[in-house]
Order: sequence, then C-alpha cells, then structure tokens
Amino acid sequence: MAVSKGFSEMRRLFVCVVVISCLGSLVGQSIASASTNSTAPAVDPGRDYWIEAQKLAQNHLVLLNRIERSLSSSDPNRLRAVRGQIFLQTSAVDRFLKSSYPAPEVLCASNPANSGAGSVAGTDAVSLEEAQVYCALYSSARDLQPLRAQLDRRSGMVAADPARPLSDPSRSRLALDSSLRSPIEITNPVLSAIQPPDDILAIVRSSRDRLVQVRSAFPVAVRFAVPTQVMQSQQTPYNLYPQESQLYTSFLSQPHTGITRLLSIEAYRTASRTLENRLAPTVAEQLPFAILMQRSNGLSPRLAIQIEGDSFQIVQTDLDYGFMTDLGEVAIETLVPPSVEALPNLSDALQLFYNYRPPLELEAIQADRRRFITGKVSNLNLSQATAALNRTYLVRSIQFKVPEIITSGRSLLPRERFLLKDLLNTPSSDLLFAFRPVSRRADGSYTVLWKVLTQFSDPQIRDLDRYVVK
Repeated sequence: MAVSKGFSEMRRLFVCVVVISCLGSLVGQSIASASTNSTAPAVDPGRDYWIEAQKLAQNHLVLLNRIERSLSSSDPNRLRAVRGQIFLQTSAVDRFLKSSYPAPEVLCASNPANSGAGSVAGTDAVSLEEAQVYCALYSSARDLQPLRAQLDRRSGMVAADPARPLSDPSRSRLALDSSLRSPIEITNPVLSAIQPPDDILAIVRSSRDRLVQVRSAFPVAVRFAVPTQVMQSQQTPYNLYPQESQLYTSFLSQPHTGITRLLSIEAYRTASRTLENRLAPTVAEQLPFAILMQRSNGLSPRLAIQIEGDSFQIVQTDLDYGFMTDLGEVAIETLVPPSVEALPNLSDALQLFYNYRPPLELEAIQADRRRFITGKVSNLNLSQATAALNRTYLVRSIQFKVPEIITSGRSLLPRERFLLKDLLNTPSSDLLFAFRPVSRRADGSYTVLWKVLTQFSDPQIRDLDRYVVK
C-alpha cells in the first residue's frame, strides 16, 4: 500500500514537471516571437516605400515654403491655414512611420545627429538608405510640432494690429491740381512692419536641411525636387521669362536698347488696397521702371509707361510729363531720328516730338503739363495710345527730380540760407524714345522692346526760389 502510494506521488510529480516544462517552452516561444515582431518592420508587400516617402518629403518642403510666406504676411488666416497643414502633414508622416516600423524613436536613436544614418536597431531588414530617409522624416516632422502653438500665438498678434490711417499729406508749394496727379498715387493705411521671427525661421531651415541632406538616398527615379527657398528667392511674378531676352539678342546688342515689362495700373492699385507687410517689396520695387540711360551725374531717365484699360499711358508724377503717339507697324530696329532737312516733311504731330522745348519757369511748365495730360495740344490727343502688339510707339519724356524743400513745403532753416542754390538743384532729363510690345500675358501686362532715339538738353527751372518758404 505504501509502495503504491509512493508510485502515485512520483507519477503526479512527473506530470507536474512535464506540464511546467511545456508551459515554459510555450512562454519562451511567445516571448521570442513578440521580441522578433517588435524589431522587424511590418512592411506590406504590395506597398512602395520610396514612392510614399518621396511624396511626404515633397509635401513637407512645400509646406515649409508656405510657412515662410505666412510669417511675412499680415493676414492671420494664412498663419491659421499653415497651422492646420502642419497637423495634417505630421499626422501623415506619423502613419507612414508606424506602418514601416512601429518604434521610430528606437530606430532613430542610434545616431540622431545624422537623422538615422547609423545602424538599424535590432534588425537587418531595413537598408541604410531606408533608415536615413525614415529618420529624416521622423526628425523633420518632430521639428514642426512646436510650431503650431507659436503660429497660433503669432496669428493672434497679427490680427490684433489693425492698420492706421495716414495723416493728411504735407502741403506742397507746387500746388499741382489733384486731378492731374498720377493715378497710382493712392492714400493708403500705414501697413504693419512684419519681421519673420528668427527662432521659427531657424526651425524651418533645420527641418528643410534634414530632408535635403538625404535626397541622394532616394532612388534616382523618385527623388523629390527642392523648391526655391522663399527668403532667398529673387524671382517675382513681374520678372521677364529667362528666354524672352534671348529672342532679341541682336536688337539688344545695339546701344541704348532694352527689354522690360509694362504693368497694368490695376497691378499697382490692387497691391495698394491690400493690407500687406510694409517690409515686403511693393510692386513698384519689384519691377521699377526700366532705366533708359544710366547717368553718373544728374537724373537717369526711366521708361515710365503703364497700361490703363486698353491704352498705354505716361506716368506723370510731380512735374514729370510727356506725350506719345502710335507710329504703326514700323520696325523699331531700323528706327532713327530724321535729319534736319527732313523735319519739315513730317506731320505736325511728329514735328512736335522733335521741336518742342520745355519752358524755363515753373508756372509755364505746369501749364504745358496740364495741356499734354488733358490732350489739349493743337487738337492732338497725345496723352495716351491704344495698346496693341507689334506696333511701335514714339514717346517724348520730360522728367524732373524736384527738390525736397519744394515738395515738402517746409520753411527754409536759417543755416540753409547759404546753401539755397544747392538745395534747389533739380536734376532732369528730356528724351525721345520708342517702344514696341512683343508679347502680352494673361494679366494684361506687356513685354516691350525699347530704344532711345534722341537725348535733348536737360530742362531747367529758373524760378524755383520763388516757391521756397523763407
């Protein structure tokens, strides 16, 4: 009986040992399986890793440019928009990362300074290039996460800074008729000066650099394009296309010729009515009127022509004025001034372009200026001309740089009395030139070739001292 009981206990002990051994084996296999699965990437066989990575990297770089633009804008909605786009982009990157490898912080911790350029943590299933791109996306997305709160604060600051109205403009002794002033002289609000924060720009540049550094890790067929950085780009919508100048190399090799764009007056008016950052360049600064003749001393005359409706029009500011006419389908390349003997054979309108001499007194200059602006010159309307391609236009342009003491209307200071002659110095120019529109863009602007034909003596104003407040 005792022997039977002993065998029974031994059998029970043996079964327990076997059960414990089996359970240990199963637990070990489960742990090993879990360990292996935690380090191996869960890659979908039907998924193209590089195409998804390229799309995310490209979208990320485009978003960085949008962030830069929004930082220079006075529109808080732009800041709010990119804040939302940051959330969408970082969420998309996070889904991609988790679907490729479940623990990016582990994989990319091996060499964070190089954005994952080190070895892959615990597995050989991911190539070095894949790890580099994976970790560059991970680090770049992490860079953007704190920007959401910063952009939110900045949008509140921008929205709380309304424009302030201008005070009345300073009086001027020129007393020009307001109806004769240039149509682009519009009273605007004082715009906010918006300087992009250096700390946010540093984050944007760091995030961009991480991706640019791993571009070579992508297969050549799916490498992303690197868009031009907004803060470094000098290209504007008002520039000439690169190939436009190449089409007219022969003409542009002649002296005193050039090519430029003429904008619609609406381009200036729209920009003036829009609340923008006053530190950003204006339309006039992005595309200043082309210099017709560079002069080291005196005034360098400019091609001050703009488009209003369907007509070319001379921009007549301060004392500047002029007149123009359509010569028709005349080749600008062969256009030359007529000889003295041939002048009498020209029409009355064309003779005016060569024979006119500006007056020497301010009041007479203003009277002539009014006559040309209103078209009351010998029953000739020479203030504008219908815009059309492949026609040549003749322009006589008189320009002055009126002294500050005259335009401001301020009183002469005692210490300036001995400097009055220098203070009243008035650089000026008087040119006859031609231009020919050769192409037109969808926004109504024209690309034109121009050529200086004659340079007349610089006009003088002899009685400016009468208009100084002493």
